Amino acid sequence: MIEEAFDWSGIWKAAQAEGQALAIWRLPNQNQQYLLQDSSGGHLVDPNELENLSSGFLVGPFIGQPYFLQAEKIHSKMAKPVEIAALSALKPLEDNLKKLEFMEQVAHSVKKIEEGHFQKVVLSRIDEQELISDFDLLRSFDQLCANYPHAFVAAIYVPALGDVWLCATPETLVSQDAAGIFRTISLAGTQSGLDADGNILLPSEARWSQKEIEEQAYVSRYIIECFKKIRLREYHENGPKTVLAGNLMHLKTEYWVDTNRYHYPGLITQMLNLLHPTSAVCGTPKESALDWILQTEKHTRSLYSGYLGPINLDEATHLFVNLRTVQLTGNIARYYAGCGITEDSDPLKEWQETQMKCQTLQRVINASL
Repeated sequence: MIEEAFDWSGIWKAAQAEGQALAIWRLPNQNQQYLLQDSSGGHLVDPNELENLSSGFLVGPFIGQPYFLQAEKIHSKMAKPVEIAALSALKPLEDNLKKLEFMEQVAHSVKKIEEGHFQKVVLSRIDEQELISDFDLLRSFDQLCANYPHAFVAAIYVPALGDVWLCATPETLVSQDAAGIFRTISLAGTQSGLDADGNILLPSEARWSQKEIEEQAYVSRYIIECFKKIRLREYHENGPKTVLAGNLMHLKTEYWVDTNRYHYPGLITQMLNLLHPTSAVCGTPKESALDWILQTEKHTRSLYSGYLGPINLDEATHLFVNLRTVQLTGNIARYYAGCGITEDSDPLKEWQETQMKCQTLQRVINASL
């Protein structure tokens, strides 16, 4: 049963101290916010059994089993009015050694592509920042909701993982509403959504290179291949089109299926397990790209490029790719960002793309401090 509660900060702090699992979220283009508590701390589940789970929240890592947070207690409220933060230019967190290392990884990846090992691979990196002592998680959550109304905004804590994660992601992995409409998207290709003076550009002003168009096409082809694997032909497709996500622009194609009309029970579970990790966060072919990621990246992605969202709540499930995300460990914030590498990739431009992606959250969190 959904209840109203107003002191969410107090609930969060007390429940975290007691070892409860917690999730706060707001769906895209909505004003309703939810706070879920699970006194058991959450537990690992089989991703093939999603339809059999009760109402709750699912948190899946890049690799491995997801955690299920049961909706033992769930609170709801309308988002309070928060002024959209003025996002002034942010000096990128630049570490020359880290920059050179990442550019070398990109160059080496391009060489592997040219040698035929894979067609595309997504490499990620981390920026770290020290937070002020009175950093307020809930204030930053509200600020992200205000600044990014079209994103899925969430904060989660799972005791077994040990840290708090905060995200404002533009990318749906899989969703299905109460009417049985299944949706997924292909989102790739990145450029700045701001002009030289920091003003928001119109989507019609975007100019896409062949590299970015092809990068997005890999993701779209992969989704269609997954449909073919389960012999699903009755899908609708819309795109690609340019969309604005925070300070960035992407190419997006939408896919949807009427599961009731065409009798596809269990489609959301099937597609979750076929899609994840998608070529937008891993590469193509998946197995070869994943092997290269594990060889090349020196950090563990953990929940970055995994998935999260409410499931079986009000007969609907919404799972999003955990992008534009920050891992909070004590007073240290770790911002994750990745880029899709193809044979046309330029190492410096890929570094700059990850800088822009890290700044999506950095700019808002700094404005809310």
